[in-house]
Amino acid sequence: MGHKMNSSQRRLTKTDVDKALTSPVSVFQDPMEVVGSQDLTRQEKVEILKRWELDSRALQRATDENMGGGEQPQLDAVNKALAVLDPKNLEPDAFGKVATKI
Repeated sequence: MGHKMNSSQRRLTKTDVDKALTSPVSVFQDPMEVVGSQDLTRQEKVEILKRWELDSRALQRATDENMGGGEQPQLDAVNKALAVLDPKNLEPDAFGKVATKI
């Protein structure tokens, strides 16, 4: 069980950053918390949000097999947060060529 941060967030440690890069939801409750973090570089924020997007898409595919519906709200929130940092989506994906479209 990880600890989640809130708006009056404490400082991120190197361990928190590493954890966020592999599992954003273990450190952040909301994608906009990533955008607002004072402890992350822009590149780290984009990498964390792209990881979150990949995780959200994987979860969406799993749930779509069981029920219909549009995009998950979390995926929408991640996309909005990414648009704040990288409006033209020019930042290279740190995870290599990963298919994010179904």
